[in-house]
Formats: sequence, C-alpha cells, structure tokens
Amino acid sequence: MSLKALVRAVVPAAVRVPARKLTHHAMVRVARSFPVLKLKARRELEFWESLIAAHGVDPQPDYYRRFMLAMGGLDSPAVFAGKLCVDIGCGPKGSLTWLDGIARAALGVDPLADEYMKLGIARHAMVYLQAGAEKLPFPSGYADVVFSMNSLDHVDDLRAACREIRRILKPGGAFIASLNLDEPATFTEPWTLTESFLDASLFDGWICEFRQTCPRLPDEEEGWGPYRYMFEEPPAELLQAQGPRALWCRYRRPND
Repeated sequence: MSLKALVRAVVPAAVRVPARKLTHHAMVRVARSFPVLKLKARRELEFWESLIAAHGVDPQPDYYRRFMLAMGGLDSPAVFAGKLCVDIGCGPKGSLTWLDGIARAALGVDPLADEYMKLGIARHAMVYLQAGAEKLPFPSGYADVVFSMNSLDHVDDLRAACREIRRILKPGGAFIASLNLDEPATFTEPWTLTESFLDASLFDGWICEFRQTCPRLPDEEEGWGPYRYMFEEPPAELLQAQGPRALWCRYRRPND
C-alpha cells in the first residue's frame, strides 16, 4: 500500500489537512505566515539541526526499537501488530520507523514537523504531522498506543498536553513513556515533572502494567549513558541520593 493510500485509510480527513502541510506548497504558506520561529522552537530546531549535521537524517530504527520497548517493559514489537500508534513530540529521526510493516499506522506529532521536512525526513517510513501536544489533531479515542519519549517536559502547557493524551487514547489502549523527573526547568524544558503530578493529572484511573524509576545521569553521558540504570543495577548510594530520575512506564486505559 502506498503512503498516500495508507494515510487515506487510517487518518481522518481532519488529520489529513495537517498531513498535507508536508508538501512544499504548504511549507511556503507556513513560512509566509510565520517568518520567524518563536525562540523556544528555534532552540529546539537548532538541537536537531546540529544532530542531523553530525549524524545525518537517516532514521535510527534499532535505537528507537530498543529504547521504546524498554521504556514500556516490553520484549517484542509484535504487541503493536495492527495498532494505530502515535508518538508525541517525535523529533525528525524516525522514532516510529521500527514499526513499519508491524503497526497499522505510525504517526509522529511534533510542532516542528514542517521545519523537519526541510531536513529531509519525507522518505521516513512513518507519517509526520505538525501539531503541539496541547491540541492533537485526532478524534477522541483514536489511538491504540500513545508514546512520549522524553518530550512531555518540553510542551508549552503541561496540563493541556496531559488532557489531550488522555482524550485521544482509546479504551483499552496503552500509554508508553519515558519521563524525566525532578529536573530543574530550563528554557526548552519549562516543566519539572513529579510522580505526584503525573499520578493525578495523567495516570489517574489508568491501569499500571509497568513502572520503573532509576537515577538519571547527565545528558553528556553518551549512548545509553543517561538511562544506563534502566539496564543495569545502580549503585546503592545513587538509589538513596536526591536528584533527577527517569520514569519508564506502560499504562492502559480501562475499557469503558
């Protein structure tokens, strides 16, 4: 099935409009309407431009497969067979391309998706849609699986993003996330996530199927460095120390 046919089959008309923005004509319209990106968005884009300049725009399916399965406590991508999967704040490195041929559809949502198109992501085996987490372009109860990989603390309105994630997840659907906890706010990550906030505003009423926390190391650590202790036992002194942590989890929305 062609990409265009797939989009028509699984994406509602209201969503295909933002998808069509990813043509060069729409990029011209967007550029005319928003000639200067907001500073926060510009900083986010500069991060990705630097990464792509160093490593290229080709997707990294092996990296994302391992990370996104691990953050959900899962061993095999087979659990996503036939599912409609959405990644919130996906970035331009093909975060869901590992689901090609497995999932019914893989949709990445990012407020910078149009800008990413200029970096060469059109050939990735997933659909990119431009939207913020605060107003997702999907009907209620739309997604079988919603991923959030270290993106929730980047949003502009945290409570609105949580409401939208809850709205689009269908009954029986799964939310799978990597969430950075107790980190000081920064310009591009303006929210300090806490377990108490997430329990009250995002996970309330959902069924916990997997939940693990560990000390989070600085971003300067290469590869799996910041999340090393999701894969190996941390030293006892780190478990007792105060500081940033990572929460990996899989929650299921109960069937109505």
